[in-house]
Amino acid sequence: MAEKTLVDALVKAQSEMTHAVLDQVNPQFQSKFASLRSVIDAVKPALNKNGIAFIQRSIPMENGISIETVLYGHGEEITTGAVPVPAQKITAQGYGSAMTYAKRYSLAMACGVAADEDDDGEAAEVEQPPSAPKAKKKSSPPPEKKPAPRSDLPEEAEFYQGEEGATAFLKLYTYVVELETSMPGLQSTYRNNQGKIATIQEHQPQIFDQIKAVYNRRKAHIEKNAGD
Repeated sequence: MAEKTLVDALVKAQSEMTHAVLDQVNPQFQSKFASLRSVIDAVKPALNKNGIAFIQRSIPMENGISIETVLYGHGEEITTGAVPVPAQKITAQGYGSAMTYAKRYSLAMACGVAADEDDDGEAAEVEQPPSAPKAKKKSSPPPEKKPAPRSDLPEEAEFYQGEEGATAFLKLYTYVVELETSMPGLQSTYRNNQGKIATIQEHQPQIFDQIKAVYNRRKAHIEKNAGD
């Protein structure tokens, strides 16, 4: 009997996981997301049961924090690539918020579980004027209302617009997709990240082409195995 590998153990662990409970609400968009504790609760029991441990190490980054999740077990290790997150404020609190977001996002992606709602498009929404406004006398425009800053994490749409964020997503997406063994699982992984992929498609088309190639390559592999 062949010796069990880390990938074999991870596949088994993922089959025993459920998506993280969305136990927090973003006050700006009223969208739900999973706290770091919720993500850990969703993945750690299944990982440990199958002989897998994880650590999250920080990597120096100017004006922010970068976190990489590493999985250990069965004499092997899997690194998932660093997830860089800029700090909203150059303060201890700002860096702490960025680290929490990077840790939960990196761990969720490493294990293939959803940790938030697909709300990336909301950040780009603009209030539309009424279709037939009444004529008004000329007056000074009211001061523009700016949205309150998000306290839980950086603006996701802005993060994935940049090459650094899009590249980090590509690395983690590639890793998760290569573990999928069925079309429903592959499609679910795409749907869970559809908002982020759409942002990358608009702002980083070359990286989007790589994401699409990763998906199509895995799809062909799954369909080939199904036909054998």
